Amino acid sequence: MEDKIRGTGGEEFTVSVEEFDALEGMHEFSGKYEKKKKRMLKAYQRRVCQSVWPAGWVKAAAMFLLAISTPVIMSVASGSEFFGRIWGTLGRENIESHEEILQDEEKGTSFLVTYPKREYTDEGLEKAEELMGEGVSYKSLVKEIGDTRLTVLGAAYDGNAAVVEFTLEREGGITGVLYGQLYNESKGAWFTEDAPFRLSFKDCSENIFVDLDKSTKEMLYCYAYLVTDLSDQRAGIPMEIYRRQDEGTDGEQQTDTVLIPIQGQAEKKQYVNADGGILDLSPMSMDIDCKVGLGLSQEQAYDPWYVYYAAVNYKDGKVYVVHEHGIEGLHSCEVDIDNTSYACGTQDNHMVFVFNRLVDNGDVESVVVNKTVYELK
Repeated sequence: MEDKIRGTGGEEFTVSVEEFDALEGMHEFSGKYEKKKKRMLKAYQRRVCQSVWPAGWVKAAAMFLLAISTPVIMSVASGSEFFGRIWGTLGRENIESHEEILQDEEKGTSFLVTYPKREYTDEGLEKAEELMGEGVSYKSLVKEIGDTRLTVLGAAYDGNAAVVEFTLEREGGITGVLYGQLYNESKGAWFTEDAPFRLSFKDCSENIFVDLDKSTKEMLYCYAYLVTDLSDQRAGIPMEIYRRQDEGTDGEQQTDTVLIPIQGQAEKKQYVNADGGILDLSPMSMDIDCKVGLGLSQEQAYDPWYVYYAAVNYKDGKVYVVHEHGIEGLHSCEVDIDNTSYACGTQDNHMVFVFNRLVDNGDVESVVVNKTVYELK
């Protein structure tokens, strides 16, 4: 995806969708790139995301338990709706590429943001249980955070990515969460700077999609799409809870960590290019080693912007275009496409795409990244 930002004063600059990811300092780009990124983030976050979580909120080193009930874990029955809302069309509609003008009231400027085309499908859902295997857990977990109830309904994991389905419920309405259609199309929901608490998935980069079709004022249905590599998958996915300190202070404290149960991981298969570069493909994600076989310099391999095309080619001739964006002088396309639920570069020069649909490895002929073909190892 390419975001074009133009100020009313005539200033214009272009950055990739990956530049908006809250990677918490994982990447070390060039000084020129980082300066451009910071300028863009400052303008973009002020109006679109407000702020992810303010710099003044300092994580306390010590953890202490909330004076609330211990998490309750129970088993719940699996169902097609779980898969349909994570990887299908439930709560989602196809989106054509469109432009939105965003206002910066402080500066009196406006910004033109181009959102990519997205398509959803129910293909593969009939085989979801088979494809995901032990990669899905339906153990429900309930936790009270002040006057808000957190309920984890299920999770999926494949070793490189994860999805967590959860709800937030509060009588009188949920406070402190920014969400909506354009948030779903960009970087997901955010906790505001005055939110009574926030949730963070430890050692993960994340994008929270709020199901606007199913959510109400008092209950939000959320799907956190994560890029992660759990060191001990048996322990579960750690969700950290941070709460604001006393009113009038500019700090927060980590008050608890909840382990979201997982029972295993979905099967991955390795694909290789002519130079031996590895790509891991599971039903829910694609992990690309950008260092080998893509013809990228060391700095380019560290920059997700240079993965401009990724597609899965099926044996029957169908193509699942996972992601595509234009780069002047390198790659052109009629429209930017982002058929992912999340995309994120990692500190070891990998690029991970979390799919917005399920992929059957048994039907895959090859995978193409930029102009490089990967075949089953």
